[in-house]
Amino acid sequence: MMYSVHVYNAHMSSVQPERRQASGELFPTDEPIPASQMIGRAQDVSQVAAALENGTNLVMAGPRRTGKTSVCEAALTRVRARGLYVAAVDLFAIADDAELAEALVKAVLNNRPALRKLLPKARRFGRQALSAAQGAAVMKMKGQLGDAVELALTPGLAAENPQRALAQALELPQHAALADGRRCVVFFDEFQEVAGERRPYGDSDALTKRMRAVFQRSTQVSYLFAGSLEHVMRDLFAPQDRALSGFGSFYALRPIAAEDWRAGLRERFAADDCEIAPDALNSVVRLGELHPRVTMLIAQQTHLLSVLLNRRTIDHALVLQGYDSAYHGDSALLDQLVEKIRASHRQGLKIARRVAVGGTLTEGMHRGDADRALKKLQDAGLIERIGRGEYRILNPLLRRRLVEQRSL
Repeated sequence: MMYSVHVYNAHMSSVQPERRQASGELFPTDEPIPASQMIGRAQDVSQVAAALENGTNLVMAGPRRTGKTSVCEAALTRVRARGLYVAAVDLFAIADDAELAEALVKAVLNNRPALRKLLPKARRFGRQALSAAQGAAVMKMKGQLGDAVELALTPGLAAENPQRALAQALELPQHAALADGRRCVVFFDEFQEVAGERRPYGDSDALTKRMRAVFQRSTQVSYLFAGSLEHVMRDLFAPQDRALSGFGSFYALRPIAAEDWRAGLRERFAADDCEIAPDALNSVVRLGELHPRVTMLIAQQTHLLSVLLNRRTIDHALVLQGYDSAYHGDSALLDQLVEKIRASHRQGLKIARRVAVGGTLTEGMHRGDADRALKKLQDAGLIERIGRGEYRILNPLLRRRLVEQRSL
């Protein structure tokens, strides 16, 4: 049986539905997921947190929207609760080296509770707005932590000499850790941006050499690097001629097991007093193919339909409609991914469509072209190798789009 929202509209004319929990809150898809709502990641969070707490540096690389940032942020929350200092910066949202320096300094200084209120006031109204006691606290802080403090207090100061500002910012976590007797964890999200084509922080080799020189002296700081372009992250941390070679162990997130998905999704539906039938639950997991965002999106859209239809029972038919809603709702994103495939290599789209349907990859094509196209698609995080000569599209909704386009 397929349901229609038109039934809901007719029903609503006479009955006012009770207030329901928001589908996007129960099944978040487009932002890091709070630790309380994560499914099947407890062991990852525990291991990452333990490694950082014990002075191990980690590198986490993988496609976007597969849970890296959620796990990292949950691990940071855990080590913060155990008394460690935490500083996180997202390089994807930072324009240049001056902005990076300022963001890192503010992230480190925010670990001191008194400064979380003092810094915004000083930046907005100037040093003259501080009381005598606050001014004395700033001077004392500068004596303990160095001139990097001024980067947080004075807007625009970092831009006057970005390289010097960034050098001061990179050294600040160690100074803060020593001054306060606490290990500090620094998290660089989307770290592949240091090697981006637009060179936002200048020459990547020069920058990573400066980073390595500071990082290896920062004995009281643990570093966590995450990136969504795995081949770039490996190129930054693996080759022996790279400045960051060997600085940090690569950590791979475990696939979320089907049983964990079933248990977690059942709990999420139950939080809104919804009962999902076993076959419906299996359908969500099967259609999502264990992909974190897609599985969550199908559950989200299925729940939204239950709200529109004022239903508390989730059956197989409703899940199929939720899957279709997820697919059509992601059309803009899927079209962008298809264009990314098309731009990756002149044979990229042909190869991707063959991967999608399980066809012969090299038919009517030079083997070298096929291999180069496959590598480009792997580097972009769009496909993965599952065996000799075998690949799969990572995003099941993208695979459906490629299959449908191929049949036109």
